[in-house]
Amino acid sequence: MLIGASIAAGDIDVYEPLFSGNDIMRIFPVDVAIGGVKRKVLPNWSDKRLDYCRRTRTIPFLSCKIDGHSGGLDHVREQLRQMPAWIIDDPAMRVYITDRHEPEGDLDGGPAAYRRNFAKFLAMIDSLPALIRHNISCGPVLTKTWTENNGEDKGHFKYETYDPGTGDFLGIDCYVPAGTREHVMSPARLPAPAEFLKHVKAYQFSPADTRPRIFPELGLIGMPADHDGSARAAWIKGVHDEVAGWRRPWDFLGWIWWNQKGNNTGDVELIGGRRDFALDMRTVDAHTVVKLNPPKPLQTFNAIWKAQHRPATPARPHDAQPVAAATGV
Repeated sequence: MLIGASIAAGDIDVYEPLFSGNDIMRIFPVDVAIGGVKRKVLPNWSDKRLDYCRRTRTIPFLSCKIDGHSGGLDHVREQLRQMPAWIIDDPAMRVYITDRHEPEGDLDGGPAAYRRNFAKFLAMIDSLPALIRHNISCGPVLTKTWTENNGEDKGHFKYETYDPGTGDFLGIDCYVPAGTREHVMSPARLPAPAEFLKHVKAYQFSPADTRPRIFPELGLIGMPADHDGSARAAWIKGVHDEVAGWRRPWDFLGWIWWNQKGNNTGDVELIGGRRDFALDMRTVDAHTVVKLNPPKPLQTFNAIWKAQHRPATPARPHDAQPVAAATGV
C-alpha cells in the first residue's frame, strides 16, 4: 500500500528530513495563459515539488483543471510527452493524474459536464505514446464531504452522481469536517474509522467496477482538545488498519495525508477559519497553532510507512523441506 504525504513547496526543506519516507505526493496545478485565458495545468518538471519527488523517489499525484478545453488538453498532452527519464526509466515510478479534482458544486454544467470533460481528458491520456501511457494512471477524484451530505445541492450519499465510472482508479478525497459554528472537532466527536469510511467501502459504480481505490487527500486537523496529538495519531492508525483489512472487488492503492494548511470552509467554533492539518501541529484557536513535542501523529505516519516497507523475513534453513525428502530419495 502506498503511504504518502502532501507537502507545500515552501515547506519541503522543513518536512523532508522529518518523514521516514513518502511513497506518493499530491501536487496541485499552476496557472498558464492558454488562448488568452488562465488555465490550471501541470507544473514544469523542474518545479520544486517535482524535484523533491525525483530526489526521494516519490510518485507524483498531479492534477489540472482543463474542463475539456482543446487548447488546455493539447498543452497537458505536450507536458506529459516531455515526461523525464527519472520517471520513465524507474520501474517503481509512475504518474497519477486527474482533471478537475473534487468537481462537485463548482463546475458549470454539473455532473454531465464533468463526465463529458473527463472523457475527453482520459481520451487524451490514452492517445499518448505507449511508453508514456504505460507510466500514467488516470482517474476521477471525488469528494467525500460533499457526497456524504444530505443538504440542499449536496450529494445525498450518491457517488455515482459525479463518478464517470471510467479511468485507471477511483480517487476520493476524505476529510473529517473541522466542525461547526457550535462545536469544533474534538476527540470525543471524532468518527471511528470504520464508520467514517463505510460508504466509501460499500460504493461500486456497477458490479463490473474493479477500479483500484485511492485517497489522494486524507485529512484531520490538529484538534484543539487533542493536546498531545495522541487521539489524531490513533485515528490515523485506525484508518490505515481499516483500509488494509478491506476485501473488496477492487484493490486499495493507498492514501496521501494532506500535510498542509487547508482552505477556510466556514467559521468554526474556537478555530474560526483555521485548518491546520500538518502532522506535527495542533490548532489552539483562530490565531494560534503550536508544534507538538513529540509529534505523535507524525511518529505514527512514520511507523506505518516503515511497516509497509519492512523487507520480508527470509525463511530459516530448517523451515524449508530438504530436497532429498521432497523427492523421496
